[in-house]
Amino acid sequence: MLVANEITQMAKAIVAQLPILNGISSTDEHQQALILLEDLLEHYDENLIIIEALSNVIARYEDKAAEFDDFNKRQTAINQTTATLTVLMDQGLNNTNQV
Repeated sequence: MLVANEITQMAKAIVAQLPILNGISSTDEHQQALILLEDLLEHYDENLIIIEALSNVIARYEDKAAEFDDFNKRQTAINQTTATLTVLMDQGLNNTNQV
């Protein structure tokens, strides 16, 4: 079994190869992270750990970046119950029209 020190060294090696895992600080880095994430998703099972780590980095950036302020404010203002019911009703109407 691997010990904490070996795992720490492996994590450092990954971050050395992929420094964006330390955080995104610009729109360009965000775009690069999204492109990389899309590429990694093509082999999801093999890349799951990196996908999760990169997804978290992207989410942290999108939660704090000024360019997402308006979107984040709209998301916060949405009543989740009403939004869920609206989606379900829309899906029901679409399914009825397909029959």
